[in-house]
Amino acid sequence: MDDSSTSLSDDGSRRSRRRRLLTFADGALLWGARSSGVLVLLMLASLVVVLAAAAWPSFRAFGPGFLTSSEWRPNELERPMRNEAGQLVIEDGETVMEVVPPEFGALPVVYGTLVSSVLALVFAVPLSLGAAVFLVRVAPKWRIAGPLSFLVEFLAAIPSLAYGVWGLFVLAPLLQDRVEPLLRSVLGPVPGLGWLFRETVEVGGQVVTRDIPLTGRDMLCGSLILAIMIVPIITAISRDVLKAVPRVQIEGSIAMGATWWQSTWSMLRYSRSGLAGAIMLGLARAAGETMAVTMVIGNNNRISPSPFAPAQTMASLLANEFAEASSTLHRSALLQVALILLVMSLFINILARWLVGGSQAHAAAAH
Repeated sequence: MDDSSTSLSDDGSRRSRRRRLLTFADGALLWGARSSGVLVLLMLASLVVVLAAAAWPSFRAFGPGFLTSSEWRPNELERPMRNEAGQLVIEDGETVMEVVPPEFGALPVVYGTLVSSVLALVFAVPLSLGAAVFLVRVAPKWRIAGPLSFLVEFLAAIPSLAYGVWGLFVLAPLLQDRVEPLLRSVLGPVPGLGWLFRETVEVGGQVVTRDIPLTGRDMLCGSLILAIMIVPIITAISRDVLKAVPRVQIEGSIAMGATWWQSTWSMLRYSRSGLAGAIMLGLARAAGETMAVTMVIGNNNRISPSPFAPAQTMASLLANEFAEASSTLHRSALLQVALILLVMSLFINILARWLVGGSQAHAAAAH
């Protein structure tokens, strides 16, 4: 009896220790998960706070006009002083000079970021949705769909610098020597399209109209590089969204007499929220790309409606000037641009996640 009682007591003690250990492990895992989530939020909040604090001198100096001004001049400018009538001010026989302080405005880079990203979507979305439909509805699952899906995801893993080098040495010369001259010869004489190939500039105080030099390093080249880079992202997410469409949705449309294309269109309409989320994620990727677009977009800080003119994005501006910023105000203006880019990317990603999440919830409710 004594041995039996001792054995039962030991078993109970071991079970008690195991329960305490499991309780401790569950609590540690719970707090670890909570701490990780809070830490991510704190990292994001600290990033916003640090950028906002560093950009405060620019906020204070330029205010809301920072987003509407096209002037980006890091250095002081010395020029002849003029009176209210526009005449030169002369004292003691010499022209009085005035020093104009540096001025910064983000409108050209905001414009370049938005236009290059939208053009990238124009090129990438039809190709991406077509590839996603092919992978889900046409390609044999194991022989073609599997390997092709792997290649699509592999394209997303290629470093952006590799895309930039390819664009600089292959795509830009191709556009300069063949594509853009052909487009100018075909579209240039068309009434109403002359703005694509001509620009108005001020030379020596006079406004002149001249042909845009076709260098291949312009908004079009930057947009094409961005399109190539976001095709894998949009394709992969769109494929997963289309796979989540209930089979009964497709079979039901076919049972009602729909053709293959009509059932595919019904499938696309059913998953439009998720597809919109995929496109928005591609847009966020395009807006934040730095090195590849910096190498091919021309980096001209001005607004031009023509896609054949050099331009600049917020990311390329930061890559080009941050290391050379010598004044506090210059660095602050660059950090304000970085803050604008961060807020814009955060908003786009939140919207995209909401759209994709809404699509998945809709699919789950249909089941």
